[in-house]
Amino acid sequence: MRFGILSDIHANYAALGVVLGEIDELGVDEIVCLGDVIGYYAEPRECLEVIMQRKIPAIRGNHERMVIGEINPDTKEGAVHVIEYTRAQLRNEHYTFIEQEMTNKREHGEHFLMVHGSPRHKDEYLLSMQAFIDNLKLLEQKWPQYKVCFHGHTHMPSVIAPGHFIQRIHEDMVVPLQEGKHYLINPGSVGQPRDGCNRASFAIYDEGEASVYFYRREYDMDWTRQKAREAGFPDRVISRLEQGR
Repeated sequence: MRFGILSDIHANYAALGVVLGEIDELGVDEIVCLGDVIGYYAEPRECLEVIMQRKIPAIRGNHERMVIGEINPDTKEGAVHVIEYTRAQLRNEHYTFIEQEMTNKREHGEHFLMVHGSPRHKDEYLLSMQAFIDNLKLLEQKWPQYKVCFHGHTHMPSVIAPGHFIQRIHEDMVVPLQEGKHYLINPGSVGQPRDGCNRASFAIYDEGEASVYFYRREYDMDWTRQKAREAGFPDRVISRLEQGR
């Protein structure tokens, strides 16, 4: 089977439209989402409705959890404004979907494990080599049946396994997976890349071929910026779109 892998859309409807259009042209059997459909930008309702209408299996990211009440007391004022804006945009059916259909972790049939942060913790940022090593060990011990765990949260595409380390995926790339290894794979962010490349990022996992295809695509960034300005979002959040950081 071929799976389209999305993560960290962050209410960037323009980017989501381009990515889904591309995936439809490339052809997959199913699309899944690793969380943070909402947050940061100004079209959360539109993005959630696409996920709901297309029946895309999705897990809960930290931004979904913040909107339904799981907020750190140290959350910055600008972030609180975005959360409040997002809450005002959503309707009852969106809250029901987040609470009942999105989970913190998903064992996706016999195919792979889906998490937002890491296998170890829903909000862990997989950035250090030690964090990757520890989570690969946990994956092998607790979910030995899965060769692949897909994760998001860092907004940086990567492929990590013992002796197999790939980051800085700024162009289209295919990565063959080596037999006998367990992998942590991040498809990058659809709506707010942070790896120094501002193009929307997504992946296609070809299970039969044992390969992951990464894609970077341009979208109407001006639309997303304008919508965020109209919503009164912080300049630092808007500037991230262009910077890709």
